[in-house]
Amino acid sequence: MALLFLHGAGGHDEDQVLVRALREGLAEPVLAPRLPDEDMTHDAWAACIRDAITPQVRTVVGHSFGGSTVLRMATQADLGVDHLVLLAAPDWGPKGWDVADYALPDDAAERLDPALRVTLHHCADDEVVPAGHLDLLSARIPAARRVLHDRGGHQLMGDATTVVVGSLSPAP
Repeated sequence: MALLFLHGAGGHDEDQVLVRALREGLAEPVLAPRLPDEDMTHDAWAACIRDAITPQVRTVVGHSFGGSTVLRMATQADLGVDHLVLLAAPDWGPKGWDVADYALPDDAAERLDPALRVTLHHCADDEVVPAGHLDLLSARIPAARRVLHDRGGHQLMGDATTVVVGSLSPAP
């Protein structure tokens, strides 16, 4: 099995700290493709993400824009994965950043495969995507597990990274 990590917008290099932490803390391979900086449309990112989701991928960890993109994809079609873990994902709906091209459909929760587990992580001190976006996404996807970290910023540094990695590790 493998885990797929999706970086944030223009954040492939910055997100390598998270990728290293996942690789050091998990037994399975962590795939981390570079998503297109030059084409930030949902369709361009979705095409790359679809190509990266192989039958071996059971969990997708998406940071920021990567997380919101894969969540929207999951409302459009079954991705064939068991778990989406979203880190500091923005809400693009009218109460969030209000960008229709990236927003979830109004009936997002009903469109998700009921067997798909969704976990939302956010840090209270995130200065890029304010923590209020966690509340907005939680309201949109009420079945999602919600984890608010006191600190860690947008990159979920320190204890927040440890919690994320630990929650992905199989129980002994």
